[in-house]
Formats: sequence, structure tokens, C-alpha cells
Amino acid sequence: MSEGEQSTDSRVAELCSILLGASAAEGAVPGGASFDLANRAAEALVEEVLERRAREERLERRLNDIMVMLNSIVSFDFSKRAEISERGDSWDALALGLNMVAEELSSRVVSREYVDNILQSMSDLLVVVDKAGTITSVNAAACRLSAYAAEELVGAPASSIFPAAFPCVMGDDESSVLIEETAFQKKTGEIAAVSLSTSIITDSVGESQGLVCVARDLTERKRLEEEERQRLEQVVATQALLLEELSTPLMPIADQILAMPVIGSVDDRRSVQIMETLLNGVVAREARIVIIDITGVRKIDARAVQGIVNSVKAVKLLGAQVVLTGIRPEVAVALMELEFNLGGIYTFGSLQTGIGYAMKQLQKPGLT
Repeated sequence: MSEGEQSTDSRVAELCSILLGASAAEGAVPGGASFDLANRAAEALVEEVLERRAREERLERRLNDIMVMLNSIVSFDFSKRAEISERGDSWDALALGLNMVAEELSSRVVSREYVDNILQSMSDLLVVVDKAGTITSVNAAACRLSAYAAEELVGAPASSIFPAAFPCVMGDDESSVLIEETAFQKKTGEIAAVSLSTSIITDSVGESQGLVCVARDLTERKRLEEEERQRLEQVVATQALLLEELSTPLMPIADQILAMPVIGSVDDRRSVQIMETLLNGVVAREARIVIIDITGVRKIDARAVQGIVNSVKAVKLLGAQVVLTGIRPEVAVALMELEFNLGGIYTFGSLQTGIGYAMKQLQKPGLT
């Protein structure tokens, strides 16, 4: 029996004794001395009981306050503080100690809410997987890309969103694995490219508990890469066209006289370009004489000679006279081997000589 209960019981016994004595006293009447004594004892008893109840309620509130404080600390919530009264008893000492612990931890330990806010604010996808390959936690970015709600992903196999990466990485003994690009499957069935980094989660004794997976959506990067590739292709094509135009220039020497110095190698594609440039120029400028200079042709082979010959024939069909300059010994040999008929085509060793000849011919009336 507690001290408080013993005190109350003795007061009750005293009150009963007074009442019994007052009842047995001869001539005792209400309002007499005995009854006054009993009334005062009863009032003191009631006051003592009420005070004890108030003290018990106060202690219960203090205990609840301390328990709330302990639960907050265990839950990494260091914002709460226990109440400290003016009595300075042992409960106040305990409350003060807990407040000091919470204050210290709040400056040293990141709260769970703060960590959750960081994880949910990540632009990268975060997926936690247990040892069985089941998703146990995801962040908002994973939900946005997959179009799944968090409740739909938690409990699902990781292979449902990483079909190519799982379960392969589950059997990897490396502490961390980096996959530069892998497939990420959305709720709609659409596949997005992501980079995936996985790290093993271990407990206090080093046992694996699963994986934490961080994935980055590569959609925007791949789009930019594709745009850059297309721009590069366009630049290359533009440069190639510019080089072709520069390598097959058609220069007006005088009215009705055009000259084309052919520089570099002549393949099938280049032959077509030379022919188109010559024919368009003859028609546009109504040229009567066309000078084709092959001094700058690096390699004279059968393909190059055939391309030049085809251009000469095409120009002649438009009614223009062709002057071929830059004839070197190896060119002459190649023309002979092709048995090309040079009738109606004037050949010269240098462009200067060919231009001089063309100027004289232009002065003659009736040139056809």
C-alpha cells in the first residue's frame, strides 16, 4: 500500500471514530462540539483526496508529455519540447534532459521529414528494392516518368519498370553497378531510355538487404543528341555542296565563252555534277564555246576520262564548241586507249592557250 493510501485510510478511520463517539455521547445533538469536530475532519479528508487526485492527474500528464517527447526523438522529429514546471522535481529534471538531447540531435541529425523532402525533390528516379527484387519505396520522379502511383509501384517487381536490368543486377556481387543506358518501361508500355546506378543496402552486420537504384531519364539528352546529329549532317551536306561548287566552278571568260577548271578526282558522282553544271551554264548564258581544263585532275584513269568525255558529248549536243585544255601525256594515252574520237574538239596543253584560241574563234562570224 502506498504512503498516500495509508494517510487517507488513517484519516477515514479517525473520522469514523469521531462520528461513533459523537453518536454515543449523551445529549449529543447536531451542531454540537462533537459534530463540529467530525465536520472539520471530513473537510480535511476531502481536501486531501482532491489534492491527491490532482497530483496523480498532474503526474499522469507529465508522464504522457515525456512519452510523447521520447516517441518524437525515436521518430527523428526533434521539433517538440517537454514542459518544465516551477517545482523543479525529478520529472522536470527528466524533461530538461530530454529537451537538451533533442536540441543536440536537431543540430547533428537530419530529420526523417527533411530526408523525405530531399528524396521527393530529386529530379532523378529513386527506387528501393529488397533482396527478392520487389520495390519497397519510390520517389515522385519515378512516379512521374512511369505514370504509376506510388501505391502501384510498391510491392511490384523491379523488372516491371526495368525489364532489361532486373533480375541481372540482383545477382551482381559488386557494391555498385552503373549501366550507361537501359530500358525503362512506363505504365502505357512505352519504353524510355535511362541510365541506372545501383548500390547494395547492408545492415549493421554487413548483410545485404536489397538495392537502392538511381535512374536518370535520358529522353531529353537523346533528343538533343539527335538534333545535334541532324545539324551536323546538315552542316556536312552544306560543306560538301560548297566544296563541290568550288571544285567545279564555271567561269565566264567573255560573252558566250565559259571555262570550267576541273580540280581533284573525278568519280561517277563528280562526273554527273560536272555535266549538269556545264549544261546549265551553256543554256543560261547561251555560250558558244566551252573550255574544259583538266590540269588540276589528280588521277587520270578510265573512269575520269569517261566522265570528261561524256561531258564533252553532252555540251556538243547543245550546239556549243568544246575546247579541252590541260592535256598531259598520260591523258593523251588514256584517250587513245578509250578510242575516243577527238574530231571537232580542239585540245591544248594549257588553259591560257585554250582561252586565246576561243577568243579568236568568237571573232569569226558564223561560228556554230
